[in-house]
Amino acid sequence: MNRSFIHSTENLPWFEDNPVKVQTNETLSEDVILSAGTAAVLQLLFFSILGGLVSIFGIASNIINIIVFIKQGAYKECGTVNLLGLAVSDLCVVITMLYVSCFYTLVIVNPSNLPWQPFAFVFVTGGWPHLMFAQITRTITAYVAFERCMCVMFPFKVKTILSPNRSIGIIVSIFVCFAISFSPAYVMQQLKYSHDPVVNRSRLVLVLMPDWLYVVDVMWYINSLAFNLGSVTIVLICTLITASRVQLSKTWRSTMATGNEQGDTVKSKSLENNDKKTKSETSNQNTMSSSKMQKEKKLITMIISISVIFLFCYISDLSFLLMYTINPDIRTFGKYHNFALVMHSMTFFMETLNSSINIIVYYNMSSKYKRVFREWMGLSQEGDS
Repeated sequence: MNRSFIHSTENLPWFEDNPVKVQTNETLSEDVILSAGTAAVLQLLFFSILGGLVSIFGIASNIINIIVFIKQGAYKECGTVNLLGLAVSDLCVVITMLYVSCFYTLVIVNPSNLPWQPFAFVFVTGGWPHLMFAQITRTITAYVAFERCMCVMFPFKVKTILSPNRSIGIIVSIFVCFAISFSPAYVMQQLKYSHDPVVNRSRLVLVLMPDWLYVVDVMWYINSLAFNLGSVTIVLICTLITASRVQLSKTWRSTMATGNEQGDTVKSKSLENNDKKTKSETSNQNTMSSSKMQKEKKLITMIISISVIFLFCYISDLSFLLMYTINPDIRTFGKYHNFALVMHSMTFFMETLNSSINIIVYYNMSSKYKRVFREWMGLSQEGDS
């Protein structure tokens, strides 16, 4: 699985029709960490097989999520707006992963009769968009965690601070900002029609413009180091704060309910024959209090579940980021390119997994989501809470 790339001696404008002048045609050297054969098998596993299967499920699940959130009245509640934005971003993640999965077999085989170099084509048209949407998903997830934390800490002020319209503006801004931040990749790494030394014929290959390495490194450290670590940190801190506050509220309500129940029991003994109505109302209040505590327990479980899934799925990404920071040769066009591509394939798969399984959490831990979903599907409501 030999790959080549071309260094350009000049950065031609986008409207330039003349062929790109090249300085050298270079072929990547052998990776001493991981052989090409082993890397090909692992990439085929994560990119094409596992990634393809999970992305198909993810496309269906996120389309369902989008429909259910719209039916819930997505523009009426800030939380639903955020989850709708997350579902849209997740859908883009899994679609780009399916695209990469479909083409990556050609990358492994690298047939010489194609008019474009497979790796270059998939890298530019599928790899960068997937990375961009995965970063958008991470950022929106951090914003969702922040919004939930605000709801717990300032329950009476959060609606004036974070309205549905403001959330829409924030989510749209996230999409736009990352589209701009990833645009230098398409300026410095372009598909151009030139001679490919691997197959000894002209076809579309990846052309690396002058200073491409510096620009891509800046992009990497801004988008990966700053935003990745920042998103994970925000999710972790906000989840801990939210869970602790909800737990305190649950304990307080439980204590108050127990005290009220004891006081009402004493009162009911002295007025047993004349106050049956008050006793019934007390029982109803205790039932409502128990129902609220049950919902809070589900909320805690849902928050912790989403947080654990998010952090687990991005362990490989953070590990790759750490390795790249320590040794910059672990890159797609670096000395250890086979190992880097395997890490990329594992990261792509885990990002796709994270963007595909939220429907399971929503359905099992959100009674409102479950009710709307079952009504939409025309299923029986028996047993729904």
